[in-house]
Amino acid sequence: MPGDQCHTARAAEAHITDWISVPLGVSTLHDRFAGIGQDNARFAAMSEHFESFLSEFRPYRMPRRAAASRGLQVMGVSGTATTYGALHLDLKAYDRGRVDGLWMPCAAAEALTERLIDLGSAGRARCSGIGPSRAELVLSGAAILMTVLRIWPSGRMRIADRGLREGMLYGLLHHRRLAAS
Repeated sequence: MPGDQCHTARAAEAHITDWISVPLGVSTLHDRFAGIGQDNARFAAMSEHFESFLSEFRPYRMPRRAAASRGLQVMGVSGTATTYGALHLDLKAYDRGRVDGLWMPCAAAEALTERLIDLGSAGRARCSGIGPSRAELVLSGAAILMTVLRIWPSGRMRIADRGLREGMLYGLLHHRRLAAS
């Protein structure tokens, strides 16, 4: 099967260069910069602050990050990424089946970010899938997402609705089944 061989070859070439856990999430980033009134200024400050946490990350320090990112696959997991997927698809109600596994062009994510900033908090609150409770938080999530996409350019990102905890749980269950057999 040619398709399977191609997939297998790509999987064999794939590897993790490095990983990092940044002690900064959407809520923490939002709270830290809540005092900045203008959305575009707050977005810029949050992006810069998030980037400062990446200085020890080996791929960040690579002299030619753009060249090193050829073949890079960016995955957005849950939260902001799934919100972006739903907004990109213009869903009136969230549909996990349509969002999970979606390939979203990074140019579309950039355009969506600009739109969300321009809408302001009240406009974001009226967006399907955001609402009043997430109207401010989506901006800090966007700052994280767009910083990653700016630093490691990629033509598209894959959106996964299933989060890391779910994947870890499946992995543990799989290992348990193997141990039991």
